[in-house]
Amino acid sequence: MSTIEGARREAEITILRPFISDRRWERMQTVLAHRTRYVTVAVEDIYQPHNGSAILRSCDAFGFQDVHIIENRNRYQVNPGVELGTSQWLTMHRYRREENDHPAAATDACLHALRGAGYRIVATSPHEEGATPDTLPLAGGPVALLFGTEKEGLTETALTGADEHLRIPMVGFVESLNISVSAAVTLHRLGNRLREGGTVPIPWQLSEDERRDILHRWILRNVRHAHQIISRQLP
Repeated sequence: MSTIEGARREAEITILRPFISDRRWERMQTVLAHRTRYVTVAVEDIYQPHNGSAILRSCDAFGFQDVHIIENRNRYQVNPGVELGTSQWLTMHRYRREENDHPAAATDACLHALRGAGYRIVATSPHEEGATPDTLPLAGGPVALLFGTEKEGLTETALTGADEHLRIPMVGFVESLNISVSAAVTLHRLGNRLREGGTVPIPWQLSEDERRDILHRWILRNVRHAHQIISRQLP
């Protein structure tokens, strides 16, 4: 962000601050202090709205800011009764396959973007040998977790394109968990591990510039007629 853009952002935050209650403002600061982009989530072709919406709630609840939506075959839909408005607090990235693209084009685009941003790609699958939420190395760099469809799991493109694999250990007769449950279990454990720290410090927290940028977007979404209010005070 340029100096001019940053100054504009700060001016808009100042203008809109009186329209945010002190309680809501303090809550925003607390949530931002626990937010991370060190671990991010990507979901591939989720077709049941309640599962996709439950994953969004888990991301918000456990402090993960970014969600990457891969749409090769299925368009991602939100179930308002499950999601309960949590998407307004998250940063969503969508990758859509166009009509003439190859079948996994959206997956390829997402993996390319994540890897370009410095993420290690970690595919979750009960059928692949790999780390668990307790043993996945976090000090090796930022992690992007891939979750697949409810019935078929991740595509071969996602599995072969991953740098590592992750599974949740089972001791019962079932081989896998519902995708939203798998995501919740994994995110809860990884979030705790990040915040607990370890022998190697991990830079999991947002930068100050990221915090201000996210705060700015939250305020714009939460203040009614925000843009009209700003336009009356800024050229």
